[in-house]
Amino acid sequence: MVRSLTALAVLIPGLALAQSPSGTATPAPSVARPTTVISVNPFLPLAGYFQGEFERRVQDNLAFAVGASHVEYDERTTNIDAKLRFYPQERALSGLGLAAGLGVGFLRETTYNEVTCLAIGCPVPGSTVNTTVAPAISIEAHYQWLLGRSRNTAVGFGFGGKRYLASGTFPEFVPTGRLTIGYAFGR
Repeated sequence: MVRSLTALAVLIPGLALAQSPSGTATPAPSVARPTTVISVNPFLPLAGYFQGEFERRVQDNLAFAVGASHVEYDERTTNIDAKLRFYPQERALSGLGLAAGLGVGFLRETTYNEVTCLAIGCPVPGSTVNTTVAPAISIEAHYQWLLGRSRNTAVGFGFGGKRYLASGTFPEFVPTGRLTIGYAFGR
């Protein structure tokens, strides 16, 4: 009983100090939340690839994003996607985000004449370049942090999948990954 009374004697003056002169509680200082993030994967350009995204907050729990990627192996693949991203914690651009997207993929393949390649070496004039365009749908889960006192540094990672709606040279399903660092701005 004595301990409870001692705790109350310490707690009540502390509560009184936390209130403003008008008797209402003083709100904690808040940092303005950014409205836009521009981010890229900083490691892919070292290998000659690109992945970037522009994301804008629409509501407290919703953001719109446009992303692009470019990869070149034996063929060249470029993707452009528009995504609607839902933030269940109602802090758009920060925290867990779940997205659904629509996009388009461009696949460029070069076919060489085998006899010419053996004699002269590839690539040669007269090779055939085929470009295939396919619509795509995607889903994604990611987590993004806004760091620093002004919350201007964005770091995000995530994973998902993309399905190309075309038969032929495009793979049917492609797993996707995201690791980005960017700049958050706007108030």
